Amino acid sequence: MTTTTAQHLIRIAALWPHLDEALDQRGTNWLASRADLFRVLDDADREEAAALRALERSPEQIGETPAPVSLRILDTARLVETTLVHLADTLAPQITKPAISHAPEDWEARGWTPADRALRNQCADDEQADPQRWRYVGLRTAEYAAGWLYARVTGEDGPFWTLTAAQHLLVEQVAAGCAQRIEQALDLTTRAVPAARPCPLCSGRIVVTTGAGRAPSARCEDCARGWTLPEPIAA
Repeated sequence: MTTTTAQHLIRIAALWPHLDEALDQRGTNWLASRADLFRVLDDADREEAAALRALERSPEQIGETPAPVSLRILDTARLVETTLVHLADTLAPQITKPAISHAPEDWEARGWTPADRALRNQCADDEQADPQRWRYVGLRTAEYAAGWLYARVTGEDGPFWTLTAAQHLLVEQVAAGCAQRIEQALDLTTRAVPAARPCPLCSGRIVVTTGAGRAPSARCEDCARGWTLPEPIAA
């Protein structure tokens, strides 16, 4: 069955709390210091991070060893949140209907009464304060952005124009990619990748299977020799 854009966004919102849990289980106060963690990650020396990752793998292991879980979760959370918020920032001005303006300065000359002026200003304030409008300050989280985008792709009522085919496709591609990254970070998907080295017995191609909570394993496609690999130690 084909996964729809709405289902991808629901998946993101449903799995997001598990990113918090994954960090909390390792003693990281994620909810209280998310912004600080993102800043630390942004300022980190990427070469040093790569060197640390290289030290974590054993020379005997076949294929690549995942980065520490905490770093992988942080990377994923930062990327997904930044991507979804940026998408909403970009899409909102294209599809949001402008709020009505306040009463003109020459309202008296136009024959408006004070009651007319007050009513027009109140309506303008109400439209601008509509909670369905995307905000560029305040609550700008992955969960909120996913919910806002979900409402737009499902056509919920609000001060918006219907998404064009191109806009819907963009949301679909971004949502699918973000959902996949979260699933991979939480080790919910099975991945099969070819190993960098050939089989030591027959020189055939070795395929390494990881994910879905299982211990990594490898099997040669030619001679069917199999190995169970040691699981990486999470930091």
